[in-house]
Amino acid sequence: MLRPRPLARHRLWVAFAAIWIILGTSLPIEARDKTDVVTLGNGDRITGEVKALERGRLEYSTDDAGTLYLEWDKLVSVVSTQHFEVVTTDGRRFLGSLTPSAAKTVTVTTMTGPVPLTMAEVTVIRPIGASFWSRLDGTFDVGYSYTRSSGIGQLNLNSDTLFSKPASRVRLTVSATRIDNGDGTGRDDRGTVELSYLRYRWTEWFVAGATRFETNESLGIELRSQASVAVGPRLVNSNRAQLAVAAGVVGNDERGVGVESTRNLEGLFLFNSSYYTYDRPKTNFDFTLQYYPSITNPGRHRLQLDAGVKREIFKDFYVSLNVYDSYDNKPPNPAANTNDFGIVTSVGWSY
Repeated sequence: MLRPRPLARHRLWVAFAAIWIILGTSLPIEARDKTDVVTLGNGDRITGEVKALERGRLEYSTDDAGTLYLEWDKLVSVVSTQHFEVVTTDGRRFLGSLTPSAAKTVTVTTMTGPVPLTMAEVTVIRPIGASFWSRLDGTFDVGYSYTRSSGIGQLNLNSDTLFSKPASRVRLTVSATRIDNGDGTGRDDRGTVELSYLRYRWTEWFVAGATRFETNESLGIELRSQASVAVGPRLVNSNRAQLAVAAGVVGNDERGVGVESTRNLEGLFLFNSSYYTYDRPKTNFDFTLQYYPSITNPGRHRLQLDAGVKREIFKDFYVSLNVYDSYDNKPPNPAANTNDFGIVTSVGWSY
């Protein structure tokens, strides 16, 4: 088996550990008076505080019942004197308070006047001026498997943290897998750290940039450092699904196992989709495909596929099944594998 230099691998795992420690640190979140009013389909009115609407679910804080997660299509109206960013299915954005309106309608009162919107066309509501920590959303999950007959143990750690502002998002994702082989060859590790920034420069089109660090022993990658920029449209943005595509360029530095490091320029084609339901049990489906045709090394093609499903088992805790497939027809070391495929089961927590 190809083995990377211990120092580089150690540094990457130290980075993984530091990130998880940071993500595990919690600070108090600013509170404000709970004077917002939500009306349910049966006519009941609940006083509380609108935290956010995302993926067809309204996060709503109350004094008596704690934080509620209300299905958006089951509500009749939402009223609040606070200021929000409101995003519609066609990408329009409005800044203002939520004033009384007709049933199944949200009226955003902006500086230029009231804007009535049907609730079906509203997909995102975010408070403006909220604290840094209240703008964070994310997940953390861990899984472990061991087969006695083969002596192989596998540990998986994943986290995804999203910071949202009007018309932009910053995302940090961390993924690591450690496999202890039962044949005396030691470990077979893979891991990624990616920091990305996305901004909607136009109604439905976005510009995105990302920095990614990756190690994969199966593909003979000691460390791949890359930076990318891409532009594309969001084709679907509803309370049940999202779909976006993009194209761009990538520059990377690859340190292969046992070979000289190289610098490469690649194209990038991205396909990302999500589907979610909030009828119990709550379920999320996510699918991402990234294709990298090489520009400086014609004939080389890389492919990264990540797909997963999560089902809630009780409030904020879930089980998940994830599939990944990394393909490189010309890895840095010709003796390395061209494909790394895996299926991971884990339990996690969302925040």
